[in-house]
Amino acid sequence: MGIISGILCVVCFCLLSTKAVTAKLHIKKIDKILMKMHKPISALLIVLCCVHIFCVVRLLKNRSLLVVISGITNTVLMISLICFCHIIKDRKKKIMWHRIWTILMAVGIMGHFAAYIVDFNHYQMNIANIEIQEVDLENVEDGVYIGTCDVGYIYAKVEVEIIEGKIVSLNLLEHRNERGKRAENIIDIVLSEQKIDVDAISGATNSSNVIKKAIENAIKTFDNF
Repeated sequence: MGIISGILCVVCFCLLSTKAVTAKLHIKKIDKILMKMHKPISALLIVLCCVHIFCVVRLLKNRSLLVVISGITNTVLMISLICFCHIIKDRKKKIMWHRIWTILMAVGIMGHFAAYIVDFNHYQMNIANIEIQEVDLENVEDGVYIGTCDVGYIYAKVEVEIIEGKIVSLNLLEHRNERGKRAENIIDIVLSEQKIDVDAISGATNSSNVIKKAIENAIKTFDNF
């Protein structure tokens, strides 16, 4: 829903910005239509922006700082644009500031989108680089081990207890994800089969691999003791 609301925000902004082009080119019919739609689309943009913020706020921990900052900047610019349009009474000044803020918003939206693409590609690269390796449990001393795996959009933290070469307890302490909650069932499978590289949960492959890697990292901390 966050992606959809974000795309709809961009569509609304483009429709609002098109009016400046039609006015400049003296396309009167289209300009007249866009003028009538300006306030409703502006209101829709505000609503969609609020929906977008509501949808993504829980995911901010999984996003890069640049994505978060650019998103906040766009929100501030939009609020500023609305405020200036209502505060400034002089028509010429209002048009001037409207254009300035619109350009700033356009740059901000492009920057936000670019930051998201870079962040998403980094996440995909991290996922592609995950390699699950089996650990010989017989060589692991009895104890409780903590392991994590963080690929950006997904983060897992597990607690593994090993006694006499067997995993006797496996707890998922934290799992930040977006659509991979069902992958948490993999904990029971690993515990049952006593191996890390079990089949991923259908529909939640990425989260499954992150959780498995966290388990592997936990057990491998024994090598660092």
